[in-house]
Amino acid sequence: MSFPYRYWWASGIILIALGMIQGLISGGKDDVATMGLITSGIFIIIVLLGKEIREEKGPRQDERTKRIGAWGLSYSWSLTFVTLFVLFWAQYLGVLILSGQIMILLLVLEMAVSARAFQWYFFRKGDVE
Repeated sequence: MSFPYRYWWASGIILIALGMIQGLISGGKDDVATMGLITSGIFIIIVLLGKEIREEKGPRQDERTKRIGAWGLSYSWSLTFVTLFVLFWAQYLGVLILSGQIMILLLVLEMAVSARAFQWYFFRKGDVE
């Protein structure tokens, strides 16, 4: 773990602790500040764990891996736009009734999973053209 990461680890832990303290002070109510602090802290820690895993293992980035990463992300964005289009029309026609929170959650999960799936597919394929 390099020196600058220590500050990020500390900030993630501090945010989680502040969120827990805020939750205890507010009496366990459904508080946006509490959820925001805890979620931010967890997000920072997850990103740091991903960086550490990636730095310890895996291939170095070269032209091929950068190109595959970019293609996977562009395919993911394209799929996300199609998903947005389908969700809009399903909602508009009354076929599917979802709250805004559920739609955002679905889109975020779809983006993350599809990006990794497309990158995995292109790595297995060998290269992109």
